[in-house]
Amino acid sequence: MDNEEIIENIVEETELTEEDVKEEVEDKMEEFDGLVSEEGAIHLVAKENGVRLAGETDTDLKIENVVPDMRKVNIKARIVNITDMNTFERDDDEEDGRVQNIVLGDDTGTIRVTLWDDQTEIADKVDEGDAIEIESAYTVEDNQGNAEIRLGDSTQVKKAEDDEVPEVDVDSGSSVTESDVRGINSENAEYVVDGMIVDVYTSNPFYRVDPETGETVRENDDGDLMTDEGKEVEDPDHRLALSCVLDDGTGNIRVVLFRDQARNLLGLDEEKEKEGDLKAVEDAAEEAVGKEVRVEGRTRFNDYFGRIELVGNSFEHLETENKIDELVEKVGA
Repeated sequence: MDNEEIIENIVEETELTEEDVKEEVEDKMEEFDGLVSEEGAIHLVAKENGVRLAGETDTDLKIENVVPDMRKVNIKARIVNITDMNTFERDDDEEDGRVQNIVLGDDTGTIRVTLWDDQTEIADKVDEGDAIEIESAYTVEDNQGNAEIRLGDSTQVKKAEDDEVPEVDVDSGSSVTESDVRGINSENAEYVVDGMIVDVYTSNPFYRVDPETGETVRENDDGDLMTDEGKEVEDPDHRLALSCVLDDGTGNIRVVLFRDQARNLLGLDEEKEKEGDLKAVEDAAEEAVGKEVRVEGRTRFNDYFGRIELVGNSFEHLETENKIDELVEKVGA
């Protein structure tokens, strides 16, 4: 079903004229500022007007054209990320539930596929970089307003021929996008965003490492501190892993900062980090709230909170005077 046929169907099932539909499509494309194609905008208009025609095509969709509430979605893409599996307790079932995400990418963007329970076995049979084909899936809207692929009883997932799907080099091929918080809507993408720190979480801000190797140290069932390789560590160092909330007026996002970036946020010296000085962290966190900052990092989906977060790899404080100068330049441009 091409775009003109979809528009005809909308006209037939609503009181809109063809001109009305095309105007709504243009408005939708303008609203998303180039983030949705014409085909994707048409599907959004259909959805908003109660016309359930999305996905009535047997052709493979590009990721940019996948929108919420589609049925019989066919897509070929490459796996760019496989998250760890999480388990959760069900109120009415003795058996724990399981959930895991696969992020697919093509030359138009990325999208998350959520696997539930037995579906998580799919993640064990594929690797990042594999080309796969999904037939007859459906989509829902996540809490960011983006489409998320779900697998139904009739959905088929299989390996695709490698030459049928272009390579997607997310790590080296992606560019950094300057954005406001509202525009951060893709997983495994690089963003730069300015905003104000409105909260810093100081509950369990440290993890422990072997001072000789830097390996993470955990406490086993016997209370011994061990590395994953089985080495016992009597006096581990501490490292910061800190979460904060960044707000820029368009929305807010959870930002995760490790080691140098976390110390930079707090203005904390390395010795207090090694000692695991919680009081110093708590005091510094209070001072950090209200600071204007710029963060560059990669997005990931946090299954526990059910939303996208930003893992910072570059962090800097912004001087108020510099921010004013930037605003003056923008106004005068």
